[in-house]
Amino acid sequence: MSSENPKVSVVIPSFDGYRGGNVPKLLEDLKGQTFQDFELHIVKGVRPNGRARNEGVKLSKGRVLVFIDDDVRLGHNRVIENLIKPFEEDEAIGIAGTSRLLPTDANWFQKASARQLGRAIFPTVDRIVDSDMATHDCLSMPKDLYEGIGGEHDELVRGTDPDLRYRVRKAGLRVVIVPNTWIYHPLPKTLSKLIRKNFRNGIGAGWVFKNYPHLAYEAPDAKVAEFAPKRSFPYRVVRALWRLILALITFKFIRFASSLSYISGYFWGLVKKSEDIEKMVL
Repeated sequence: MSSENPKVSVVIPSFDGYRGGNVPKLLEDLKGQTFQDFELHIVKGVRPNGRARNEGVKLSKGRVLVFIDDDVRLGHNRVIENLIKPFEEDEAIGIAGTSRLLPTDANWFQKASARQLGRAIFPTVDRIVDSDMATHDCLSMPKDLYEGIGGEHDELVRGTDPDLRYRVRKAGLRVVIVPNTWIYHPLPKTLSKLIRKNFRNGIGAGWVFKNYPHLAYEAPDAKVAEFAPKRSFPYRVVRALWRLILALITFKFIRFASSLSYISGYFWGLVKKSEDIEKMVL
């Protein structure tokens, strides 16, 4: 790793700097990367994650930023190398992300969840593809672009991914997944943990819609064809109910439980006081 005049700055928001033992493993992944001209900033004790990333960028010297979430493992030793290559080859690219796979030690419930839940995984690709699956799990972008569009929103408790993608696209740039590059991202190991997670996610989404409705963007799966950044509230309600019914009649009970908990959390987020919501989701 370089700290004098690095080309890349890696920023990892991690409230406790440990994340159940995953952060030390992630650091070992970084030490094994073929590309080592980077500095590392682990931002501790700062919430929400958007604000933590902004704090990390303030300390950064690199021309390219790489954001990695603290519950992620890198798929191989060329991840950083592959993430910075697109900006050298195509000036029209604003964000480069990785594919997302389950960890190799995933249990049966996690594997079943991945088959039923949208956005849980995204298979590797053999060429650059425009996609909405580039997320803060692991993505890169030029620092001057990040600063030029105003960085992350400091207050959002959920939805920083679609907000960042929207502003990059609005600047006329592409959001892509790079080829042959992946990270491992775990799903909850049990149904009860999945329900709790999706309830919190729903609360956060409802809170955003209530307090920052102009930032409630869509998050579609896979490739982007005709991207619609926003949908009306009635449309979202009807779509959520249809997906719930569809999951039930197709016997996708994990998806049904996940959707129901998310919807419940969403409406909870709409009716509760903001200070109570922030305590629950941060």
